[in-house]
Amino acid sequence: MKRTRWIFGVLALSMLGGGCGKQMPDEYARLDDETRLQRKYVNTFAWNVMDEYYLWREEISPAMDRWQNWEEPVRKVADIRYKDAAGKDIDRWTMLTDDYASLIGGVSGHTRTLGMDFQLYYVDSSHQRVCAVVTFTYDASPAASAGLKRGDVILSVDGREMTPDNYKELVRDRLLGGGTVQLGLSDGRSVQVTAADLYEDPIQTVRVLERPGGRKVGYLHYTSFTLDSCNELSRVFRRFKTEGIDDLVLDLRYNGGGYLVAEEVLASLLAPAPVVEAGRISYQEIYGPGMPEADRREPTPFKTGFLFRSKGALQVVSTEGAHPDIPRLYVLVTGASASASECLIGCLRPYMDVILLGGRTSGKFCAGYLMAAPDWYESVKEHLEEGDCERALPYVDNWGIYVMYARYADCNGVTLSMPDGIAPDYEVEDDPLDGFALGDPGETMLAAALGLIEGRTRSPEKPAGPLLEPVSTDFHPRATDLLVGRF
Repeated sequence: MKRTRWIFGVLALSMLGGGCGKQMPDEYARLDDETRLQRKYVNTFAWNVMDEYYLWREEISPAMDRWQNWEEPVRKVADIRYKDAAGKDIDRWTMLTDDYASLIGGVSGHTRTLGMDFQLYYVDSSHQRVCAVVTFTYDASPAASAGLKRGDVILSVDGREMTPDNYKELVRDRLLGGGTVQLGLSDGRSVQVTAADLYEDPIQTVRVLERPGGRKVGYLHYTSFTLDSCNELSRVFRRFKTEGIDDLVLDLRYNGGGYLVAEEVLASLLAPAPVVEAGRISYQEIYGPGMPEADRREPTPFKTGFLFRSKGALQVVSTEGAHPDIPRLYVLVTGASASASECLIGCLRPYMDVILLGGRTSGKFCAGYLMAAPDWYESVKEHLEEGDCERALPYVDNWGIYVMYARYADCNGVTLSMPDGIAPDYEVEDDPLDGFALGDPGETMLAAALGLIEGRTRSPEKPAGPLLEPVSTDFHPRATDLLVGRF
């Protein structure tokens, strides 16, 4: 089977094994035959993939032995993943889904969407109402066309005010539901937006800022590590090199990760040129003892040439001549900066000065395999009874699993984001209500970075906007959401 390696996942192959049930409860007896068969085939798929690849397979061995084919599979995978002694999830990311297409679309950037990003806040100190504050909109998106912009405050969705009791439903079903939605804004506007099939281009804002004394500062707002962005990243950095930037601010505050190859491209554009030319180790994967030898790989080096497949087509990316050779890197981060974003920071830190501004990152320290159930059944077809694969396929269509198989580490074996994320060097609160667009020198977090670069002790004055308290929650609504930690 052909494989695509992700920071989130990889297509994987495993052999068919156990998971058979012994005694079935009354709940199972009430299920119709179709549901029983679906549970059988989905559980068989999920059990086998976790048995073959799961990073903490030995730690959950007793629970794996008790896994029954009649159990509800989504809940079972969530229940079985590795936890500490108090029952708190150490693995917060392994998951099973019955909407694999949306999962893939969310990570690739090609998805049905309104085309905006937002954060949730309480409207006031009573915590009785919740609002969604737009952090940015994608270019040419329905949200941008409707006039939505950073700092807009959404108070109602389809005429319903958001509250602690209903905001998850309204966000998942309406703001991210792929249909038409009516938004009530704090400035009195009522805006109708209809989702569209869109490539959410992660290279959102690129600027070269002319600063006092003739200093040039490059700025890149990058929202996701997609395959389609790799060649464009090289073009952006050639521009930075041509314009002679002295410093670079990389804005990853809303970047929840993506494909490993995109992380490798960006890392090789940022690392010191001698490090790249020498092919030094960029990152490595640390596996559990059960990982098959055939699936273990050598540490990944920095390089200037990349070859991979995207949407079935062979892609060639070169970073030759695109290295701006900056002395240090300033990175803007928040709790929504996760996975490949954290891997990038960690793999660069041994080789260069990487200065973080913002808040502690997400703490997504694992890499995972992402696999569709139909692909798995096809891959083990020869090991099944004749016709069993064909019988299973209708019941597992659009099911998939995302299973942690390794932790990523730097050249020294250190996983900087484990267990609770990477602390910033300078704490700066993201303020989408500050009145500035991303990339504007007056925007709160960018202003703080420019202040450091220019040796100032305080950031430029900004308009005083209302202070809102973020909704503290483990709710990650984006595409169940492949762990793109948004809030």
